[in-house]
Amino acid sequence: MKKIFLAVIFVINTALGYSQNQDAAALLQKANESYANKEYGLAAELYEQIVAQGVNAPELNYNLGNAYYKSGNFTKAIVNYERALKLLPDFEDAKNNLKMANTHLRDKLKPVPESAFSAVFERFVTSVGLNAWAVMCLVCLAVGLFLFGLYFFSTNRNLRKFAFSFGFVFIVLCFVNLTLGFYNSSVNKRVTQAIVTEAVVTIKSSPDEAGTDLFRIHEGLKVLVKDKSGDWIEIRLADGRVGWIKSSSLENI
Repeated sequence: MKKIFLAVIFVINTALGYSQNQDAAALLQKANESYANKEYGLAAELYEQIVAQGVNAPELNYNLGNAYYKSGNFTKAIVNYERALKLLPDFEDAKNNLKMANTHLRDKLKPVPESAFSAVFERFVTSVGLNAWAVMCLVCLAVGLFLFGLYFFSTNRNLRKFAFSFGFVFIVLCFVNLTLGFYNSSVNKRVTQAIVTEAVVTIKSSPDEAGTDLFRIHEGLKVLVKDKSGDWIEIRLADGRVGWIKSSSLENI
């Protein structure tokens, strides 16, 4: 397993009030000490208490995933590595540990090939991350405004032509990055994924116990949430199969 992150204090301090963040910081220190002492079950409990206080940070989810992994709870480890990556898509340590946790899954599905342009485009936009799109948008805006400043205040004709042309390009790029950022945000809100938390689940053809048994899946598997009807959730698997499952058998990422 990769190193455990210790520096979540800043996130706690900015996310909570003074008295609350003191409690959370103390819990974090105890959790890190428990992990270092190989008391992984206790460490997981303490990290969960911090999460329950409203702290939402990829490093915290990563720490929690590590504690669950070391405790042998691979399903909970997968849930928290996935949550870390949802917050920070380029989190390489979380990606690597998620791969390790997924080797313990019983279900080995072959994903349906995605060749459509829309699927490739969506995967690209969401892989970059919302923060990255925001940074690129601001950088392009700053460069564009600087170049337009040169255009208005420079007396050199060639420099003015250069500044106007490239200033226009960077302003367009700014709006492109802004659009892709909004698209990224809309996809994250629209697409809900979940992890199966029950040991063995029989998938039904309809949201009812009387529905036809279609197939079985096992804990730790990631699914796409398509629809909801009462206590039932319609899901789609990576291999394209679709069916209904009780909501109590899933934990959203």
